[in-house]
Amino acid sequence: MLELKNITHQFHTDKPVLQQVSLQVKPGTFVAVVGRSGAGKTTLLKLCNGMVKPQQGSVWVDGQCLSQCRGEALRRLQQKIAVIYQDFCLVPESTVLQNVLNGALYRTAFWRVVTGMFPAEEIRRAKAALEKVGLADKADAVTSALSGGEKQRTAIARALMQQAQIVLADEPVASLDPVTADQILSLLKQLQREKKLTVIMNSHNTQQAKQYAERIIGLKQGRIVKDADASLWGDRDFAEVYGGRDG
Repeated sequence: MLELKNITHQFHTDKPVLQQVSLQVKPGTFVAVVGRSGAGKTTLLKLCNGMVKPQQGSVWVDGQCLSQCRGEALRRLQQKIAVIYQDFCLVPESTVLQNVLNGALYRTAFWRVVTGMFPAEEIRRAKAALEKVGLADKADAVTSALSGGEKQRTAIARALMQQAQIVLADEPVASLDPVTADQILSLLKQLQREKKLTVIMNSHNTQQAKQYAERIIGLKQGRIVKDADASLWGDRDFAEVYGGRDG
């Protein structure tokens, strides 16, 4: 489903962000990427959905080279990839239902998007997605009035509405309290299993990585230092990843 081949990328000529990174992610798996700030985790996710083009190497999704796609071909591939952000990236003045409906923008006629007149079937899907994440009673609430956990549930419902096959989660619970964080990650894990989603999550929380991911990839100074099943990671492995300096 997703493959990175010999990726090297840098924003400054004297300091590569990623160096010769290669990995394959099988469909339907939950992968955590750990590493210090500056290790290249966020850049890795941006490469995975085409927001960043690698300077060297290539990114493949469903057998197609994402890093070489342009225009409509790129948009079609990106429709298969949803992103969940730490700061939610919702429209605060819109209702919860309207935010979830934004997951259907790519398949909705422009005039419907502008007028907000989404087809009845899309509205039904959006409400079903909200029910799936436990927010059926919040459809008409203004998003700015939600708690942090409810906002992230809304973002997950939007990803479901997008009908994405791959979900990229960039520190999705870093701004939440521990109890709410576990609730959100449990929901994400449940949906990943039920819908056979591929989830790649950046995290600084090694305990959460071990608890929810099947596989953990450790990045240090732009290189993969360990890539193994979560059960094979121990304290010494995490210490190796987080030791020293990344920037």
